[in-house]
Amino acid sequence: MNILLDAAVFINATSFPFSKKHAYYITLACDSEVKENLSRLRLEAASQQFDFHFQDPCMATIQAVQALARKYGVKRLSRADESLIGLALEMVARREKVKVYTDDYSIQNLLKWRKIPFEGILHEGIKKAKTFGK
Repeated sequence: MNILLDAAVFINATSFPFSKKHAYYITLACDSEVKENLSRLRLEAASQQFDFHFQDPCMATIQAVQALARKYGVKRLSRADESLIGLALEMVARREKVKVYTDDYSIQNLLKWRKIPFEGILHEGIKKAKTFGK
């Protein structure tokens, strides 16, 4: 399974259950959010010990994410958020098994609408997708 990681995995979680049986992905925009020394060390250790990839979605997919956000009234997506959702969409389109780890409720909401599995890192994930006022 492909596990897509939000920067919060390295910033907020002191431990994450990495496993040799999964491939891990982080986008370059998410990677750039991991700035603090201890968080960088966690990311670097994971990237050396596990099947770890730095990968970005294509620009057309980012535009599709922006359209999806407009459709459901999600107004607060960073470049990193868009890239994480975009990479998940691309993998699902290739029929790859995916799970996204994030505590960001805007990301979770759009993933829920697209029926892409996700899990919270420190907080429980949302239960129901919402459409926000436009």
